[in-house]
Amino acid sequence: MKLHWLGVALLLLPCAAQADDGAALALVPEAQRLVKDVVFDPAIQKITIITDKALAREPKLPADEAKYQKFYEEAGVYMAYPLDVKLAPDDKDYFVLRCDSGGSNDPQCVLSAAQDPEQPGVAIPGTLFVIPGDGCVYSGGHTNNMFSARALHCRKDGTLQPVAQPFSYAGFQSKALRPLILYAEKQKSGIVTTIAPGGFVEVVLQDGDFFLLRDRFGLTGWAALENSQQAIDIEGFFYNGD
Repeated sequence: MKLHWLGVALLLLPCAAQADDGAALALVPEAQRLVKDVVFDPAIQKITIITDKALAREPKLPADEAKYQKFYEEAGVYMAYPLDVKLAPDDKDYFVLRCDSGGSNDPQCVLSAAQDPEQPGVAIPGTLFVIPGDGCVYSGGHTNNMFSARALHCRKDGTLQPVAQPFSYAGFQSKALRPLILYAEKQKSGIVTTIAPGGFVEVVLQDGDFFLLRDRFGLTGWAALENSQQAIDIEGFFYNGD
């Protein structure tokens, strides 16, 4: 499917945000907050960018823009430049922020010194990006994962690098679609309890192929959940794949 970037709508909204991201808004004081939505197509996840107004400027289209657009068109994705942004107020240079829809509805944004997509840049998957001015990029959303995962990239040794986390926090409540056995150990030893179909379940965190789950009473245990194109274990899980 061939897509063209001219169909992209960039909406500047003063109080828009996604999902449970009140915490994301709080990273930037309201008086200084700039919220920008990148809307590609109704069938594609939108991207929301939150930053400080003092860190952002409108991008300027480069002389080779037609060539860059062809690069994305041939890959079959939408692309947009929502803004140029600094990571901290004292930075001399702006990053070009280039966002695209991904090859199979897996959005990402790239921070680069150049608008040329073939030049090096730091690609961060997600649908929510917060740049509060502390030298870091906070990201979240569903891109090649089973839930809205959070990540942090911070400047270190002159480059933007991912910050390691011991676990990936999920923190969403839903219901079981089939019996879920919760184990005390990830080796599937020591059954704690079983959540019946339709029962309350909170997905607390992910550790590799295993998820820490909580039932309505508050009991916790590990479960290996299946990655499929349609949720079969827990309502609301996404498919992690193309």
